[in-house]
Amino acid sequence: MNPLKKKLLVAFIAAGLSAPAAYVGYDLTLPSEGLVLAPYSDPVGLKTYCVGHLATKKDILKKSYTEEECMKIFAEDFKKHQNETDKMVGGKYASEWQRGALTDMTFNNGPSLIEKSTMISLVKQGKHVEACDQLIRWVYAKGKKLGGLVKRRDKTMPYCLGQLSYDKQKDYADFLKEYEYEVKKQSQPN
Repeated sequence: MNPLKKKLLVAFIAAGLSAPAAYVGYDLTLPSEGLVLAPYSDPVGLKTYCVGHLATKKDILKKSYTEEECMKIFAEDFKKHQNETDKMVGGKYASEWQRGALTDMTFNNGPSLIEKSTMISLVKQGKHVEACDQLIRWVYAKGKKLGGLVKRRDKTMPYCLGQLSYDKQKDYADFLKEYEYEVKKQSQPN
């Protein structure tokens, strides 16, 4: 197992996140946001570090973070956004994959933008395909269409629809074995 994946699994399990959430975090959110160990400005000028973590006024920024610190922050952020998404949707997901996709959307855009969206309204109505079709509208930042967001939404669509390709299902099965191994390892006394 690659070292970063192991650090992500440890952090996501410690945060109480499910295997599908960890997989979406690993396969979709992490590569889309990127891992940057030093603070930087995101495409819209917000001070950010680790995996898309927005710095707040109370944050005391370090010059650099370790991968372990960043995975812990990422897991906490993902859990926070998952909880916010759960409140918005009221548990009316079509699948755990859709839950992961919408958590990624909340992670990327913030709950205040997502909460009143047509997409969330459609999920609440049980119109899941129509809700997922809304993803193509979420490719703009400050009025400019961003190629990175187009790619991210394209990658999000199968999760939203719960229609993972055979290769993705096989990759998830391998990931699940690693996740379960880490759960077992963490539950054993030292």
